[in-house]
Amino acid sequence: MSYPKADAELVIWYKNFSQKFATHAPTLGFTAADVSAVQADAAMLDYLIGDLLPTYQSALQARTAYKNVIKDGPIGVAGGNPPGAPVTGAAPATVEPGIVPRLRRLIQRIKSAPNYTQAVGEDLDLIGPEKNAPGDDITAKPVPKAFALPGSHVQIEFNKGGFDGVSIEGRREGETAWTPLGIDLYSPFIDTRPPAQNGMPEVREYRLRYLLRDEATGQWSDIVSVTTMP
Repeated sequence: MSYPKADAELVIWYKNFSQKFATHAPTLGFTAADVSAVQADAAMLDYLIGDLLPTYQSALQARTAYKNVIKDGPIGVAGGNPPGAPVTGAAPATVEPGIVPRLRRLIQRIKSAPNYTQAVGEDLDLIGPEKNAPGDDITAKPVPKAFALPGSHVQIEFNKGGFDGVSIEGRREGETAWTPLGIDLYSPFIDTRPPAQNGMPEVREYRLRYLLRDEATGQWSDIVSVTTMP
């Protein structure tokens, strides 16, 4: 393999690669500036994919849910205050566009270095068996998180783990059957169902399963529960 193509996997891979590249760089003929450039790219990728984008995606979903409850009601439900401004971590130093193209060129330089060996390639995770396609992992299951929002809405966050999306089911306290709530290709998912009793909090449970090309695959997630805010 060379590097993962999916964003979430690439972030993890690049962080590990940047740490090990610093160790092998002198032997392979790379400079301290080369190491610093790789570490800067890794930090920016981690910030963009692991922090900035999901934070603002979540903020947009929360604002949409708040807008809906204020606009459409139902009357008598407490809407609460508007969601606060999204907060991300401190941004790393800016880098030039083209992190992945730079990575491809760097890998070519590494493999062409006189002191490059198979052991180095394996340590940098540049060679080795190709990873199985996501659908081959029958044990895969999402790891969701659920958060109460104003208006009895619930925000469910998940990581796609290389799959296309998730199927989501829910049930209220006391129910035995699961209710399909839909599918989502991007985290988070917002459950906008009204409460069973108007103006009352209730306990809701959720479970998720991965989707690959519109087909459910893997196992159901562990059940997560949350108490709604009227």
